[in-house]
Amino acid sequence: MLVLIVDDEVAIVELLAELLTDEGYQVQTAFDGRSALALLQAGLEPAVVITDIMMPGLDGWALYRAIRTEEKRTTTGVILMSAGRHPPSLSDDPRATFVTKPFGVFEMLEALDHVL
Repeated sequence: MLVLIVDDEVAIVELLAELLTDEGYQVQTAFDGRSALALLQAGLEPAVVITDIMMPGLDGWALYRAIRTEEKRTTTGVILMSAGRHPPSLSDDPRATFVTKPFGVFEMLEALDHVL
């Protein structure tokens, strides 16, 4: 199962990539929203996209909206991450969830289970 990890913090991307690879997931990475969107538009078909909300250029919210506007991606799981105190309301999207940074290993794995 393929997971796309999107964050402008290299350490977060590397940590998540190692964690998910150890858990048996295939991983693709991007360091900003525009690069992630380009990968998706080029045909990448991840089961889940894990994205930071606050990134320069195309932020995580814009990436989320772009994913949800494509009919073939309405079932793609999305995990939005941020160090912000107020998590976004995603109650109308059962295939999306929010994780607060810093997050624990089990918290991220539970989020993955939730959106899959």
